[in-house]
Amino acid sequence: MKFGLYLIGTATGAPGLPAAPIADPEFLAGFARHAEAVGCDSLFFADHIVFPASKQAPYPYAESGAYPWDNENTQLPEPLALMAFLAGVTDNLRFGTAVLVLPQRHPMLLAKQLATIDVLSGGRAELGIGAGWLADEFDALGYSFADRGPRTDEYIDVMRELWANPVASFAGPTIAFDRIQLTTHPRQPGGVPIIVGGHSAPALRRAGLRGDSFLPAFSASQNRDTWPEMWAEVQRRAADAGRAGACDLQGFGASLDDARFLADLGATRMIYSTHDPDLASAMTTLDRFADEVIGRF
Repeated sequence: MKFGLYLIGTATGAPGLPAAPIADPEFLAGFARHAEAVGCDSLFFADHIVFPASKQAPYPYAESGAYPWDNENTQLPEPLALMAFLAGVTDNLRFGTAVLVLPQRHPMLLAKQLATIDVLSGGRAELGIGAGWLADEFDALGYSFADRGPRTDEYIDVMRELWANPVASFAGPTIAFDRIQLTTHPRQPGGVPIIVGGHSAPALRRAGLRGDSFLPAFSASQNRDTWPEMWAEVQRRAADAGRAGACDLQGFGASLDDARFLADLGATRMIYSTHDPDLASAMTTLDRFADEVIGRF
């Protein structure tokens, strides 16, 4: 099993210092290089294009309905730009989103952006996707919230079609084109890997039918009794679609116990969330994680 990192701000109400300066180039480059040096394989970023100051939609992954990173310390820079920047200052680290709100991005443009990052990075791009939860954000951007699930499925199919074929055609409910050329294609033979995030019934179905990986939206230390059932459903969906073994399991986690739990389920990667406020403390955290978790595992 491999170990990745999730770089995000400090949750609202959490004790301690301010969040990581995710938009600072010196911090980012130093963090990514040190992550690579201590044995981490990947680095993931969150995605919100805009965040309404007075939102109404409840966050579905917390009982309170409050978004945990809705505070003045959190930075949410554009993740594809972060991936492109960091690919130029590292050698082996992979980069991805956890997760990008797919139905808010035009799939043809996104396919081109990811293909370019993948080529320039030497095949190190990954795309974690979700259907989105913040209706206010959809409204502000001018996208429909009601049909976001079907469009998410369609957009995955559009990108795969564009990546797989030098001359591509597609006919779907909202996207259609005939014999067009993307001109830039991913270096990875199967295209940029798509990680399906979430744990709703549509997310499990989507992961099984279309995903290269499945990433539940909560940590391995939470809801442990539901993990085997979720993963079995994803595998069942994949097998029924003739994709047995095509989708693997990843999970957020922080401890050696989490890593062992995920490994017992057959997971291929554990992703550890970090939010230290400066490079020195972040490097100390990475050293500790490498020693106490990666090394001991």
